[in-house]
Amino acid sequence: MKALLALIILSSIGAYVPYAQAQDVNVELIPPEFTLCGKVITRKDAEYVEIRNWLSENKRGWDIDWNTPIAGLLYSYPSYSIVVFPTGVHVGYKTDNGFTRLIKSKKHNLKTSCESVS
Repeated sequence: MKALLALIILSSIGAYVPYAQAQDVNVELIPPEFTLCGKVITRKDAEYVEIRNWLSENKRGWDIDWNTPIAGLLYSYPSYSIVVFPTGVHVGYKTDNGFTRLIKSKKHNLKTSCESVS
């Protein structure tokens, strides 16, 4: 019985460890456009370029987010969303395996509200 319990515990830990490790944002899945503050921005817009470049430069070292409600500047697309808040960035996107939700606490110079978007 003790051996079975030990096996269950070790299996649970083994299944959890990959999820607890730092994750990478898949920048290849960034869509060609976002809705930002009520307008559509594309690869030609400064706001799009800024967030894509930031994600590309910061694609490593993210944590899995289990469903933290976050208020901030929302870049939305049906299969990809980004929320920029004063102390970090949250990214959620659809993959073939489900919906990935990642969060990174990091100081940045990105805009965090529609009032700050030109």
